[in-house]
Amino acid sequence: MFASRMIHQGGYLVLDDTTWQRQAKLAEAVSKVWSSTAGSVRLGMQVVLLVWTDGKRKIPVSMRLWQKGGKSKVELATEMLAEAVERGLCPKYVLFDSWYTSKSILNLLEGSGWKYVARIKSNRLLDGESISKKWPQRFGQALGHLKQVTAEVRIIKDGKRYWVTNDLSIGPAQIKRVYRNRQQIEETFRLLKQEFGWGGSSTRKARAQTAHLHLGLMALCLTQQAALAQGQTVYAFKRDLFRQPIPDQLPFMDHFSVAA
Repeated sequence: MFASRMIHQGGYLVLDDTTWQRQAKLAEAVSKVWSSTAGSVRLGMQVVLLVWTDGKRKIPVSMRLWQKGGKSKVELATEMLAEAVERGLCPKYVLFDSWYTSKSILNLLEGSGWKYVARIKSNRLLDGESISKKWPQRFGQALGHLKQVTAEVRIIKDGKRYWVTNDLSIGPAQIKRVYRNRQQIEETFRLLKQEFGWGGSSTRKARAQTAHLHLGLMALCLTQQAALAQGQTVYAFKRDLFRQPIPDQLPFMDHFSVAA
C-alpha cells in the first residue's frame, strides 16, 4: 500500500465503519442500513475502515465495502487486522467500539501480541456473570475472562459505559484517556465525506464504488502530507490550493508516480 511509508512504529490503529444514504435500489452494495444521523434504517452503503494515527496524521491502512449476503462487518474487520499484522505494523493500541469486541477479534489481537482498548456491551459475561450486574455503583473495575476469549482482561465501568483492555498494567483513567484517540477515525470519516468525495459516486457497480473510495483515501493521504509539510490543516491547505492558479506540475503528485 502506497501510504505505508507514512506509518511509523507506535501510534494507534482505529477500527470503525461509516454509512451514507443512497437511493439507487438496483445499485450493488446498496441495502437497508442503520443511519445514526437519521436515527433509523435507510437505503445506503457501509464501509469498514482501519486507520493508523499518531494524533496528527490519519493514514488509511485497509478498507472493505460491506455487501448484504457477504461477509459480516466483524469478519471483514478480522481480515483487515490480520493483514495489518502481516504487514508488520506495531501500534501501541488498537481501538474500536463495542460492535467489534468479538471473540475472533480479541483473540486475534492477543495472539498477535497487540494491546487493545475498546468499548464493550453490558450484557457480555465476565467469569460467567453479566458485567451489568457486577457493580451497582457508578464506577467499578475487575480482572477476569470473557466467554470464549483466551486472555485475561480488565473491565472498567463509568456510569452506563464499559471498556475492556488486555493491558492489565493500566488503570481506569489511562484506559479512558487512550480510548479518546478513537475520535481520530470520526474526523477521518468527516474529511472523506466533506472534502474527498466519499458517498458522492453515482455508479452502480460495487467494483467502481470501491475504486472511487480508494481514490478518496489516496487524496486524503497526499493532501495530509502536503498540509503537514506547510504546517496547515487539511481544510486550510485545500482552501488555499483552490485559490491558486493551476500549476504545470504539483510537487506532491510525485507520490502518485511512486505508487504506480
